[in-house]
Amino acid sequence: MRGVVDRVLDKARMRRAPGRPSQVHMAVTDRCFLPCLHCDIWKNKTPDLDGAIFENLIDRLGAWCAPAGMNFVGGEPLLRKDLESLMGRAVRNGFEVSFNTNGWLVTDERAKAIADAGVSVAYVSLDGIDRATVDHSRGRVGSFDKAMEAIDRLDALPGPRVVIAAILHGQNANEMAGLLEFVRDRGLQLVVQPLYQNFGDNVFDPDWYKTAALWPQSEAALAEIDKAVDLLCAERLRGGAVCNNIGQISAFKRHFRYPSVDNGHQCRAGHSDLSIDAKGNVRMCYFLDPVATVFDARPWPLIWDGATTLRRRWEVSRCGRDCNLLNCNFEGG
Repeated sequence: MRGVVDRVLDKARMRRAPGRPSQVHMAVTDRCFLPCLHCDIWKNKTPDLDGAIFENLIDRLGAWCAPAGMNFVGGEPLLRKDLESLMGRAVRNGFEVSFNTNGWLVTDERAKAIADAGVSVAYVSLDGIDRATVDHSRGRVGSFDKAMEAIDRLDALPGPRVVIAAILHGQNANEMAGLLEFVRDRGLQLVVQPLYQNFGDNVFDPDWYKTAALWPQSEAALAEIDKAVDLLCAERLRGGAVCNNIGQISAFKRHFRYPSVDNGHQCRAGHSDLSIDAKGNVRMCYFLDPVATVFDARPWPLIWDGATTLRRRWEVSRCGRDCNLLNCNFEGG
């Protein structure tokens, strides 16, 4: 019966999800103070939504799809003074909570508050192991040192688990070996994603890489990418510190040579993942129109399985863009 329904949905250009979302991406702010070369979110002028809106949203989502993962992102989420309160609320609702940070605002007091909130994972951005490389890519001197300080503060506590989040690009591939050694020595983990079109309020551009400041510009740079990918694959295969799926890492080589060609992998956007942007839009994919807003009074099952969502999910399933290799989108072995 399910196969018949799926064929009918395909004919109508609609697609249902296999179940409730297993991961919720919660963008609680667009504000950021780092002009990163790979990101334009810091240019957005979106005012923060009131905390009560997120509290209500977390409660509603908790009643529907917990236990699941809930990742608090931005911008820089720690710019919200109520971030720890919101994350603690998500934990109490049954979510496994994580958040992303550039590290600048991780003081001793906030690190303790994060731990007390019951957060499971802290993703600290560190795109290399050389101070100059990190400061350059993040657009502000001191970014490397602040990330290191944040790692020390968070790692000194019983929780959360610290995972280094790195973007692989044309100027840091030769540092992956050193970064991996650092992660191993500290007993941490590493998650990597490839450089992609700048995040933010940008229309999809298939030629984005031609003007990307961090894109590899020579065969020598591509050779360094290949070496880094081989190193990451070997670490993952031996059960080491790399978190990424082996299929995802392996596909990085092709991505850096053919960034606008369908790579054949599926995307999980809208299938197992649900995204809330900082404006309160409910999205299956950040490059497609939203399907609802957080002010929608309909029960979540009606939003998740509504006609607009089914159509958007069908569009995702037929999409040939390479952004399915990003950590929030990748699905497959």
